[in-house]
Amino acid sequence: MSFFAPFGRFAPLLATTILAMGCDSQRNATEVADPISTASAVPARAVSFQKQLSRGDYSFAVQTLGTGSQRQLTLRAERLGRELAAATADIEGTVSDAVVTNLNNDDYPELLVFVTDAGSGSYGQLMGYEFLSRGRRNLTLPELDGPLAAGYLGHDSFRVDGRTIIRSFPIYRPDDPNSTPSGGTRTIEYVMPKKEGALLVANHKDTP
Repeated sequence: MSFFAPFGRFAPLLATTILAMGCDSQRNATEVADPISTASAVPARAVSFQKQLSRGDYSFAVQTLGTGSQRQLTLRAERLGRELAAATADIEGTVSDAVVTNLNNDDYPELLVFVTDAGSGSYGQLMGYEFLSRGRRNLTLPELDGPLAAGYLGHDSFRVDGRTIIRSFPIYRPDDPNSTPSGGTRTIEYVMPKKEGALLVANHKDTP
């Protein structure tokens, strides 16, 4: 999933989701009712996730509005105070975490946003971007297939350890109900070699 506009041509964010980057300051936008209208003002949506991150010259802000299954995600990226990208999109689910890292140990950071889908499966997905000197590269996890997909029914968890993305999820046997998987846990490690410019499976294991 990608919704960043091309660099240099960023549409303005909606008034309720404008973010201002800064190490020690933050501005909150407010809604103002039309003074001519007699209709009641629409309440502002609650902030359900908010995180500011930095690495070297780069700064990032990640925010979601709303508390139900439908939420509005806003991302902003800056370098030395200059805006590189800003975008807003609707998602179905929740942002579980956002991390800035450097998986391939080059000069350019990656912003990784981990999203848990709405629904009983709680399927996990990655929205990732590597910010290059000119433009950015979208990052997605490889599709699960073969032995890696056996017994998979969601409930993913993610973390970053050094230059590795670690994904874990329970393994379901054919007769397992959704609430009680009995097949153990599968852990998959993803890396991003410099030459590849994409995320690859480096290792995986199943544990009881």
